[in-house]
Amino acid sequence: MFYSKHCLGLFLQLGILLSAIFTLRAGIDARMLRYPDVSKDQISFVYAGDIWVVSRAGGTAHRLSSPPGEEGFPRFSPDGSRLAFSASYDGNTDVYVIPSAGGEVSRVTYHPGTDRLLDWTPDGAELLFSSRRASGVGVVRQLYRVSARGGLPSRLPMAYGEFGALSPDGRQIAYTTKWRAFRNWKRYRGGLAPEIWLFDLESLDARNISNSAANDAEPMWYRNTIYVPLGSRSQPALQPLGLQPERWPDPAGDAVQRCRC
Repeated sequence: MFYSKHCLGLFLQLGILLSAIFTLRAGIDARMLRYPDVSKDQISFVYAGDIWVVSRAGGTAHRLSSPPGEEGFPRFSPDGSRLAFSASYDGNTDVYVIPSAGGEVSRVTYHPGTDRLLDWTPDGAELLFSSRRASGVGVVRQLYRVSARGGLPSRLPMAYGEFGALSPDGRQIAYTTKWRAFRNWKRYRGGLAPEIWLFDLESLDARNISNSAANDAEPMWYRNTIYVPLGSRSQPALQPLGLQPERWPDPAGDAVQRCRC
């Protein structure tokens, strides 16, 4: 009897020790980080469905959001003081804004359609998002602008849009009309392969600036260059970013760079 109780005590202690080890490892081995964004001082990302922020200098990441529901696509405002994001609260995905230092979340959109946050306008007054709310076709989205304080959105002139980013001067938008994100098709070359379009919001001119059979999605601006992180042609899927970039001129004579990965 004493032996059985002694063994039981040892097993309980071993279980507590293993639980503590696994908890420690879970706290350190943080994988599956998604949707990164960078401001002047901070980096934001999504882990386990919540938004986290960490200093660009390094250190401990702090969870910015913890309510029921999943957050995604966080984007810093131009001055870094706020984060806009999409979240599935109350059974629907809408756009929200929160101070990047933490605080009260404010809801921006209220439509029952799914709203995906994409970008801020350069002045930090409005948000760019995509939605199926009025596309007429359930599998495609359109692009909208809305005040960061809320209100009625206004649709952008292009017929369809999935992902997009505004130029630093706010006069152009690089966007895609199709998407295949979150799918596991490798080296796909079919009709759903997205391409990058450049749309001038003043002249309303649009042109395809990637024009390839590969998958070019989620364009990003840095100064006068458009970066396409998900481009892939004949290279293996795990090629380092920035390897063998290919460039196309945009209307202002600047560069569009595809990073094969």
